[in-house]
Amino acid sequence: MANQERPADICQRCAERAAGVTVRNVRDFVAGLDRRAPLIDGGERTYVNLDNAATTPPFTPALDCLADFFHWYSSVHRGSGFKSLLSTHVYERCREVVGEFVGADPDHHTVIFVQNATHALNKLAMRVCGEGGHVVVSTVMEHHSNMLPWRKAGCTVDYAAVRPGDGSLDMDDLERRVRRHAGGLCLVTVTGASNVTGIMPPIRRIARLAHRYGAMMAVDATQLVPHRPFRMGEPDDPERVDFAAFSGHKMYAPFGSGALVGPRRCFEGGTPDMVGGGTIEAVTMDEVIWTRPPESDEAGTPNVPGALALGAAIHTLRAIGMEELAAHERALTRRLLAGLTRMPGVRLFGPADPDLAEDRLGVVALEAEGLGHAKLAAALGYEWGIGVRNGCFCAQPYVRELLGISRDEMSRILHKLAAGDHATVPGLLRISLGCYNTANEVDYVLEALGALVADGPRADYVLDDRYRDYVPRPAPFDLARWAPL
Repeated sequence: MANQERPADICQRCAERAAGVTVRNVRDFVAGLDRRAPLIDGGERTYVNLDNAATTPPFTPALDCLADFFHWYSSVHRGSGFKSLLSTHVYERCREVVGEFVGADPDHHTVIFVQNATHALNKLAMRVCGEGGHVVVSTVMEHHSNMLPWRKAGCTVDYAAVRPGDGSLDMDDLERRVRRHAGGLCLVTVTGASNVTGIMPPIRRIARLAHRYGAMMAVDATQLVPHRPFRMGEPDDPERVDFAAFSGHKMYAPFGSGALVGPRRCFEGGTPDMVGGGTIEAVTMDEVIWTRPPESDEAGTPNVPGALALGAAIHTLRAIGMEELAAHERALTRRLLAGLTRMPGVRLFGPADPDLAEDRLGVVALEAEGLGHAKLAAALGYEWGIGVRNGCFCAQPYVRELLGISRDEMSRILHKLAAGDHATVPGLLRISLGCYNTANEVDYVLEALGALVADGPRADYVLDDRYRDYVPRPAPFDLARWAPL
């Protein structure tokens, strides 16, 4: 191994590497913050990443742990060789770390490793609603990953509305829908924090409501867990969260892992949603005996590097302190909202109060007068070296509600999309903050937006049919120069 440490030290070393990270020095422990992006004028600028709601850059303690582990990497479970034994130990220890991070009760909950939150929610939908006919209450503000799996599983889904204006969840409407299905309601599933507006629905109040009417409670915690403390709750707590799903790549852990946390009993019966190696106790030509969770729901060779990256990232988040991290991001959010609310020609969607009368994440959606969302995002990237995101952020029904698009207008838009016309697709521009972002970076994006709103882009942007993005004409640089392959 690179540093010649003993293999048994790998798990402990992950925690030790993260131990010195604080909210003040976190930039020293995030990969790639010194990278310089090419600009259309031929120059370069240190890249400013404000697209954290999509994917966060990795913590270097996670990368370092992986570099050590790869020398010992092997397939887990049922292997008697030392590498397999060690890989199994690391994998199962990471499962414990994930459970501890969200307050799972090891006697009640199971932690299932998945590819990401989308995978987790699909798995949950098939487990909860696999036979169809179940009723699920959700909301209009959900990511597609907390909408489409329930439909695919054959559930009847009833969506609570959002309020005009700030796009917050209409709790009165949610309660009406839950009461309407009392006695036949299987699940209430909501986002823990919106990836469009940063709104955090009152999940504890919703959980109490769901349990009062005999339903279980699921939270798409993808945006929530990297930014706020989160606990599942005691198994008998009426405000408990029964199921939580989240992705490693949004919490500074690359390598394609995530987790579904829920009551073990809910995964003990029935047939797993995906079957094959690792899911069984015995197979004959006529019968199958499924193994116990979580292994029953982790078909195939597990992603041990992904689990280790997630565990190491959690060590780093815990070292920083989730309350300290949240306070830092709130300060940046106040600064960003204060600048945007004073900027002529900019309209914000979602809560815009810089004083944060109600807590919210640093996820801010906007549009600028006279500038389409796609061209504005392109100009920020090509001319200023700033990474943001634009479009509907895999939450089209919610963005449609925020923009006030009627059903007839949406029908016309869908007709254009079906014909391959993506030039006028509605959407917003999104700025999303991470724990490593700074006040200077917030000021820089405000400067860039102010200049673009006042003077417009400096380049002529055209729609690239291949990726459906706007690019300057002529192309300013060849991406192959920076690509590793």
